[in-house]
Amino acid sequence: MDATSGDDSASGLTAHAAWRTLEQINSVVFEPGDSILFRRGTTYQGVLKPQGSGTADNPIVIGAYGSGARPAIAGGGARAAVFLHNVEGWEIRDLDISNPGPRDTTPRAGIYVLLEDHGIGRHYVVHDVVVHDVAGCDSLKPEVENSGGIVFKAAGSRVATGFDGIQISHNTVSDVDNIGIGTLSQWNRHELYSAGTNHFVPITNVRIFRNDLSGLGGDGILVQNGVDSLTELNKVDGFGLRTTESRAAILASNSVRPVVQCNEITGGSATPPSFALSVDAGNRDLVYQYNYSHDNSGPFMLFCAIAGSHTDGATIRYNISQNDKDLVLGDFEIPVVANGCANAIKNVKFYNNVIYSPSAGTIVGSRGDHTPIAFTNNIFYGRPEGSAINDAVGTYDHNLYFNVAVPAHHANPVIADPKFVDPETLPGFRLNGDSPALGAGLALHDDGDRDIHGTPIPRDAPPNIGATT
Repeated sequence: MDATSGDDSASGLTAHAAWRTLEQINSVVFEPGDSILFRRGTTYQGVLKPQGSGTADNPIVIGAYGSGARPAIAGGGARAAVFLHNVEGWEIRDLDISNPGPRDTTPRAGIYVLLEDHGIGRHYVVHDVVVHDVAGCDSLKPEVENSGGIVFKAAGSRVATGFDGIQISHNTVSDVDNIGIGTLSQWNRHELYSAGTNHFVPITNVRIFRNDLSGLGGDGILVQNGVDSLTELNKVDGFGLRTTESRAAILASNSVRPVVQCNEITGGSATPPSFALSVDAGNRDLVYQYNYSHDNSGPFMLFCAIAGSHTDGATIRYNISQNDKDLVLGDFEIPVVANGCANAIKNVKFYNNVIYSPSAGTIVGSRGDHTPIAFTNNIFYGRPEGSAINDAVGTYDHNLYFNVAVPAHHANPVIADPKFVDPETLPGFRLNGDSPALGAGLALHDDGDRDIHGTPIPRDAPPNIGATT
């Protein structure tokens, strides 16, 4: 493809016989092993909607050739700039993708992979792509159309539909509405999510890693319907910036054994309140670990399962929240860690985290009608004039409190300065040699084996309190 000197009547098989327009590409049914290569330094207006499917062993590759800037596809406000519909076995690499339009109720995406009554679609890769300037509707309901930067969706009602094999890595996503990167599904009803549309069909082998997201209207990264998904090593800077609902930087929803780890999160909005991480509806055995959240205008974490849903099993460990905020909206208080939406989340373990909140009035709070969360080996660092924990239903054991009023039902508290090395950066939350948190924790059966820095946890002595060994 060469938008400058190509010719649609040419063979399209060499750089000297390149095609010119997206219309020509969209008229062809591609086969396993084919490639669609765009000349660097060229721009294509309109929608790339190719046909045909590859395989995991022999995918169809969309990429670039030549030298210079990434080839650009500008969707011009269409449903998507790159639209893969009921096809599989595709890899997208090395492009610049945008889809500008008005910020209204119209759904738009940068890259949109949609399967409707298709069955299981296999093997999708999006790697080293720049997606930016995608304006669109503000809705995450799977039964309606959605906007976002990179969106995978399983839809329909006749043929059970899902994905197997999604890898989204090393991409830059900026200034997009609704969601940065996400998987969504209308095949989502099961025992923990009775409000779903069709019976549950899993989305398997999902890995989302080393992406850089910024300027997000709504959520950053969402995995819905995932089974054993892994979301790691991403950075989200700015989320919930153009929305009417509370959003999160990273979350799993309606998923089984999702793992979210080693991500950096900052720049969340306060209005409406956006959370760095959210323990959401319909999850089973979720793990959020080794994440670094800092300087958000909203809180660190929300525990909330919507009406018609439940979550069973969540482990929150070895995370650091630095300077995330609590909020007071009228008479409603939202703490840094908020246990907030009725009694629908159970079997939650929250241990070896650091909640460093030197400006927060309330660090942890619950409504009072929740299943207790077990807080163990955490450091709660409050403001100089004192911070509160307003949680009558949680169980607390072997936590360290500094500038925090300790309720009477908290067991084995350590009330002291934790003596961080320099709590302004992630490495600074290591403990000084005379820290009272050293060796003061409670040994746990399943502790993740390493701390937030990757250091193995010793087995021959009591553990530390906090996120570092």
